[in-house]
Amino acid sequence: MKKYLIRSVKYLVAISVLYVALSWVMHYANNVQGITFGERMLAMLNNGWQGWSAIVGIILLAVTYPYFGYVKRHISGNIVTDRAQLNQAAEFTGLELVAESGGELVYRAKGLRRFVMLFEDEVRVRQRGEEVEIEGLRRIAVRMAFDAERYITNKRRVE
Repeated sequence: MKKYLIRSVKYLVAISVLYVALSWVMHYANNVQGITFGERMLAMLNNGWQGWSAIVGIILLAVTYPYFGYVKRHISGNIVTDRAQLNQAAEFTGLELVAESGGELVYRAKGLRRFVMLFEDEVRVRQRGEEVEIEGLRRIAVRMAFDAERYITNKRRVE
């Protein structure tokens, strides 16, 4: 629950900054004379429900994104015997191995990409019975699972 709350706050801040930045660009692109950016933002908020609906939308998006934005994917394989394929899939996705302990691999993004992803770039790979579980941010985990499954299937065909 604590991790969910932290993610929600991170996304709320990031979306709010993006919203204000886009509003600022639109204000100065319109070249409006006689009204400041602050006055324009206040006018938008004093415009009844229309002005507040954007703020409510931003809050709802920030609260729900951590729930819908993270997944667990299962692929057939073994974390020990298919490790090279898992590492190859992670590297192709732009991740690097940062930790390994007790049958779990932890990958993170490289360089500036970590900042862009608000440091929520961690992908955990675990063995669950006959399957490998890949857990993390939806777009990264799904891509890594797809690539890893393909690499593992190709390895088995060659053998």
